[in-house]
Amino acid sequence: MNNLLAFIKLGAHFRSHIPPKATWSTAQIPDLSGKVMIVTGGNTGIGKDTIEALLEHNAKVYMASRNTEKAMAAIEDLKTKTGKEALFLKLDLADLKSVKAAAEEFMSKEKELHVLFNNGGVMFCPMEMVTAQGYDLQFGTNVLGHFYFTKLLLPVLLSTAETTKNPVRVVNTSSVGHVMFTKLDFNSFKDGPARKRLGKYLLYGQSKFGNIVFSNELVRRYGDKGSSRPPSIPEA
Repeated sequence: MNNLLAFIKLGAHFRSHIPPKATWSTAQIPDLSGKVMIVTGGNTGIGKDTIEALLEHNAKVYMASRNTEKAMAAIEDLKTKTGKEALFLKLDLADLKSVKAAAEEFMSKEKELHVLFNNGGVMFCPMEMVTAQGYDLQFGTNVLGHFYFTKLLLPVLLSTAETTKNPVRVVNTSSVGHVMFTKLDFNSFKDGPARKRLGKYLLYGQSKFGNIVFSNELVRRYGDKGSSRPPSIPEA
């Protein structure tokens, strides 16, 4: 039975790398004038592409990133491509003090938040790397940092949901790496035998499963107050 389950999961992994032909494009995004959005990890990869599409459709976008120099270079590049300028928000997901400061800075500037894209993350980090608070760097960055950021921004998300006709959304970027997990090992979040036993590759997969657990709980608690759509799994 275990071998069959492993085979099914392996098949799902390979299928994810051969996706069907797209039936939707960013050209179909409606006008987003007046919408305020945050994209974490927005200076590269999926996050940068997301910001580009949002700017092209007139959203006000905050690029929440750790590295100021890289973020400003990405903002300038996106301005050249779209004619629109994203706003920089200093955020280090691996430091909960930085997460709190970023949330407070945003709420001092904005009274609405329509979409929060929890996209930033790290992958296959050396085992000696941990967060400022001593958590495994992959879980701390990919899950805990985003959880805390979202928790701090919930008041503005919920208040926006009460005053807008369109759903407010929180989008968590997961990965096919989650497929090997059905539960979280709380003993592995900080250094110890459980963390060492998993190793950096499985710790990454567990963090991506953590994104799904977090998404499901957000829907359970707040689905009737914002967007009631079930979570999907964008590929990281």
